[in-house]
Amino acid sequence: MTPLLAVLEFSDYAIIAGIVIVFAGGAAYTSRQAVNLGGLQRQLDDLQRKMNALLAFHHIELPKPPPSGLSPEVERLASSPDSKIAAIKLYREQNPGTGLAEAKAKIEAFAKGRL
Repeated sequence: MTPLLAVLEFSDYAIIAGIVIVFAGGAAYTSRQAVNLGGLQRQLDDLQRKMNALLAFHHIELPKPPPSGLSPEVERLASSPDSKIAAIKLYREQNPGTGLAEAKAKIEAFAKGRL
């Protein structure tokens, strides 16, 4: 049996060292940086204001979200009984934290025309 260290080449050590530096450096960076949520919110609000000004200047109106609250892809899949499971899966991917029962109820409500 050959020891693992004898099998690794120099480039393997370099890759491992790089991974360690990235994770150790990232952990040190996040522990040193205090997240300034207020500053981030102000930046986000500023970007939103600028985007709204650009859209208004160019007379661009964003499409209204569908009344169902589902994306067009999910609506398309939910419209067909054969792809209902795919619609539930896609809905859960697009809405992280949504439970299976909740997603199933939403898709079935759309399919029955209640949304």
